[in-house]
Amino acid sequence: MHYYKFNIKDWTRDTAHLTVEEEGVYRRLLDYYYETEKPIPNETQSVIRRLRLAGHEKAMEIILSEFFTLESDGYHQSCCDKLIAAYHSKAET
Repeated sequence: MHYYKFNIKDWTRDTAHLTVEEEGVYRRLLDYYYETEKPIPNETQSVIRRLRLAGHEKAMEIILSEFFTLESDGYHQSCCDKLIAAYHSKAET
């Protein structure tokens, strides 16, 4: 996916408690998720390098534990999974 709808009101409601650093990490992780259409790998070193998050590992841990669910194939974000599935459904039609 190269585009996703961004609801400012929902974002503000769900992230108001985050630091600016944590919010930035979260946005980068979401962009990565949508771009690759895959969960965040359990081994996050390649993601840290690709997203230029070196030095922000603690913030990444916080975001992954709060907003993502670790499954056998990596860290899932349920809203992302739903939007990606809907995108593929429309693309097939």
